[in-house]
Amino acid sequence: MINVKGFKFSGISCGLKKSKKKDLGLIISSNECISHAVFTKNKVIAAPLIVSKEIIKKNQIQGIIVNSGNANACTGNEGIKNVKSVINQAVKVTGLSKNNFFISSTGLIGEQLDVKKINTKLSKLFKGAKPNKSVDFAEAIRTTDKYIKIESTEIKIGNKTGTLLGIAKGAGMIHPNMATMLCYLITDIKINKSTFKKFIDDAIKNSFNSISVDGDTSTNDTVLGVSNGLAGNQEINQKSKNAKKIYKEIEKIFYNLAKKIVADGEGSTKICKIIVKGTKTEKDSKKIANRISTSLLFKTALFGSDPNWGRIIAAVGSSGVNYVDQTKIDIYINKKILVKNGLGKKISSFFNKAMKKKEIEIIVDIKAGKASSFVLTNDLGHEYVDINSLYRT
Repeated sequence: MINVKGFKFSGISCGLKKSKKKDLGLIISSNECISHAVFTKNKVIAAPLIVSKEIIKKNQIQGIIVNSGNANACTGNEGIKNVKSVINQAVKVTGLSKNNFFISSTGLIGEQLDVKKINTKLSKLFKGAKPNKSVDFAEAIRTTDKYIKIESTEIKIGNKTGTLLGIAKGAGMIHPNMATMLCYLITDIKINKSTFKKFIDDAIKNSFNSISVDGDTSTNDTVLGVSNGLAGNQEINQKSKNAKKIYKEIEKIFYNLAKKIVADGEGSTKICKIIVKGTKTEKDSKKIANRISTSLLFKTALFGSDPNWGRIIAAVGSSGVNYVDQTKIDIYINKKILVKNGLGKKISSFFNKAMKKKEIEIIVDIKAGKASSFVLTNDLGHEYVDINSLYRT
């Protein structure tokens, strides 16, 4: 695993999970970082978001503490007190300030966080932090994820080398704004705050805000980027020679992590990229793509490998984009046309085989404009129901 200058990671079990698997993670920098976060648009938000939204305004983040196994959401004033209790204990252990710590939680909604289990293990968490333990952190933030999600790259900036590392979790409760998911982007590249903010905001559009597993957005969703600037490069701004290259790598990391989240969707057996083009605005194309991606009939057809294009075109028509003309709609599966001007062609063996693949691309052409966008989604099968019907128990 690539090391990021000045950053250490840790992941341990503090007993929040009955399984005794890792459930407490840490990222700690040797110095304060510039930072930017994007949070869920859900009006019901968890206690750690309420607290961390205020802390990030100070722009002094140095440590990130994440627990899994309990979302600390819908827990009232006690939930907020518990977040502050973790921060106070972290201050005692490290000697840092309260504004140096960003807190995240993920897991079951509606139960009070057993903060004593966390606080008694914080000393061990910090002492165990090492540059090569990002995998331990990634393990500690998992809930129903089948596997950890890490992406990294090195970038040459003049005579210096900078590193970007992305770590995410998520498998269910995934939909745009944000899509239950957490993501942390860690870099040693020196970059000014406004540029860093723009890069993260823009990269989210075609990654975490372009995926859907089940149409539900969580109370805890967070994407946080932090940079300690220790790569030693000349500070990057939007006009810098390497700015575009750095942005493209951030976008690539976010896209790959988002794709892994969809592929890991609870009970998922395949991933589908829905491209909608020919709309008057990008907003309209995204609206149609989201409608298809959240159609239970479409998602179950994916699970059954059924090229049932009627479910796709019906979803297009119910998207709320009023200028859609059914006599102009074309639909392609894996580049081959299945529907021309609203009329289906013969369902050949090509389409039956295409729908059995692990990755499928569906293009819907509205032929009313020049805008386009996409959404990554997956199928919906028996295992999703099994996991989510028994999640609390």
